[in-house]
Amino acid sequence: MSNTKSTGPKSLAGKEIASINAFKHGLTAQKWISPELGKYFEQVLKALTDEYLPQTPTEILLVERVATTMTKAKRLTNIEDAQFQLARRLVAQDIDGGVAPHRKDMLRLTRENATINQEIIKLHQDASMPSIEVMNIINRQQNSLSRQLSKELSELITIIGLRKNLTVTN
Repeated sequence: MSNTKSTGPKSLAGKEIASINAFKHGLTAQKWISPELGKYFEQVLKALTDEYLPQTPTEILLVERVATTMTKAKRLTNIEDAQFQLARRLVAQDIDGGVAPHRKDMLRLTRENATINQEIIKLHQDASMPSIEVMNIINRQQNSLSRQLSKELSELITIIGLRKNLTVTN
């Protein structure tokens, strides 16, 4: 009896493509971390290690988890910033390229109205927003990471406190 369902890719190229099938937004994917975020992670990990002085494997693991969560929050902030920058650039491109016929009046620049037009363009850019769907995803992830970070820090502080209490009483 032959298997009629797919058993997955066979080639290395196919496996590499399939490895990102579940990739939706890059908020949790480890292989998508930038060199800058890698440096940020290392700095946060060192600072947390210096602050909490983890000594047991559990404490070390919790410090690493806190550093990872903080790095994910930083990545999320970067994504949010990029979304707003993209929205602003799309508005500017829309105005400069004359794509939006209702804005052609803003492009008629004379010495008298150039300042007014620049103010209007700036207002359009300032009022630009990324898509509501993207902002909802970012907001949900921010809330989730905030709860996760709070829980991880609480666990870390509790475990280190217990170790210190045991050391003092012994």
